[in-house]
Amino acid sequence: MENSILERIKEADNLPSLPTVAVEVLRLTKADDASMDELVRAIQSDPALTGKILRVVNSSLFGIPREISSIKQAVGLLGLRTINVMALSFSLVEMIKTDSDNRFDYDGYWRRSISCAVAARLLAKAVAPRLAEEAFVAGLLADIGMIAAWRCADANFNTRELLANDATRPLSDVEQETHGISHARLGQELLQTWGLPDVLATAVGAHHGEIRAAVTSHSKSLTQVLAAAADIAAVFCQDMPSEQLERVKASCIESTGIAPTDLEALLADIDTHVRETAATFSLSVGETLDYARIQLEGTAQLAQMSMQAEMERAQATRKAQAAVAEAERLNGEKKAILELAAHDALTKLANRAEFDRRLDEEVARARAQGHPLGMIMLDIDHFKHCNDTHGHQAGDAVLRRVGQTIQEVVHNIGFAARYGGEEFAIILTGEATSNINALAEQIRGAIAATPAYHNEQQLRITASLGTAVAAAASETISAARLIEAADMRMYRAKQGGRNRVEAATEQPGKRPTSPAPTYRASGVSSAPTRAATRHLPN
Repeated sequence: MENSILERIKEADNLPSLPTVAVEVLRLTKADDASMDELVRAIQSDPALTGKILRVVNSSLFGIPREISSIKQAVGLLGLRTINVMALSFSLVEMIKTDSDNRFDYDGYWRRSISCAVAARLLAKAVAPRLAEEAFVAGLLADIGMIAAWRCADANFNTRELLANDATRPLSDVEQETHGISHARLGQELLQTWGLPDVLATAVGAHHGEIRAAVTSHSKSLTQVLAAAADIAAVFCQDMPSEQLERVKASCIESTGIAPTDLEALLADIDTHVRETAATFSLSVGETLDYARIQLEGTAQLAQMSMQAEMERAQATRKAQAAVAEAERLNGEKKAILELAAHDALTKLANRAEFDRRLDEEVARARAQGHPLGMIMLDIDHFKHCNDTHGHQAGDAVLRRVGQTIQEVVHNIGFAARYGGEEFAIILTGEATSNINALAEQIRGAIAATPAYHNEQQLRITASLGTAVAAAASETISAARLIEAADMRMYRAKQGGRNRVEAATEQPGKRPTSPAPTYRASGVSSAPTRAATRHLPN
């Protein structure tokens, strides 16, 4: 679709050609040997054009304190470049005004074009003064692609109808979807066909965000100014809701670098300059809006939106609160289930499954980070005798007391679990392993000093403990070897008299060649494996 519209425009015979004066001004501007007198004569050859230029030069848009009475005087004061650009602007406006088709919204078109031109010139004067006149022409021609499409390609290319049908999206997006090409791209093609400077054509093509990434550094400043001016014009022409004003201002400050105070002054002056420029060009632009009215309408729209939003927010808050409460309830239930699944119901310590999972994690972490890993295995002494003598409920009281004591001593130092039956295990990592034997002795002493109670009867408890440490440099560290080493020493402690700690002195997995020292004299001369000591009473 894009190529067909472009081709129809390029081949059309009902598009006006550039006026003679405009063609001559462009030719002389590009000629290396053109003199100022030649350019002045070319402009003065059209008395109507000369009069319009002098009127606009003496308007408030330029703010010159004394009256300018000739083109040569205007050139001397404003520069040849400014006057040439101005001559081109008037010539192009006259070219477009020749259309008598009243089905097209010309009032809206010129209101938008002049608003964009004025905003672009004022913005450029504030941030890039050398571009002020090019910015004015670029703004004036920014929407010329609409005229071209209307005349030659597609009578449905009507901006007012497109905006009325879909005001929530950028105009260029609606045009692209409806016609396969935007008016900005059409305008760029048309200006290039007429031979206007590339910097103008590029800025027009990119003023709604299209091809912005491909804009060269030479055209970047003018493109940014024109894009910001187009947004400002959209608010002033009500193509964009007034509540968008603050967003447009913030975007303009960010893209052009204009100071906020300068932008406020500029916005306050736009409507006056638009009406004066329209009169200078003898154009009808319909009703215009001043900055104060736009601000008032924007505030009213925002207030209305705020009330509606507050009602919706209150409703959403109630729903959100209900959802949060339900989520918290579900999370609580999930947490309780996970707690039950990971902990031993009797001792409140981690259960065997959680212990196995945690040990695998710590072994992998120790291998990866090169830190030591320690294990304490603990078995309650004479637990079977306790059950047989006092009953299983007494045994449960002993297990609860031992579990509580272990948790109180270990706390955040290590990870404690009920390994099975009357056996417990504690995992230690990193620096905590350096004090593993002292911690084991502390646990042993605390258990011995803290009896359990059942049916008002005091039950004395002792335990046998074994420790093992895998050094940081060990490449053969494994969960099974660590458990085996600690388990072996625990049973050595039982064999040595119970209520004692058999301390780690070797790498886990290596059978000791001599008795390991303990915190009590053991008199043990050998180290039987767990299988070999199972016949010992607990």
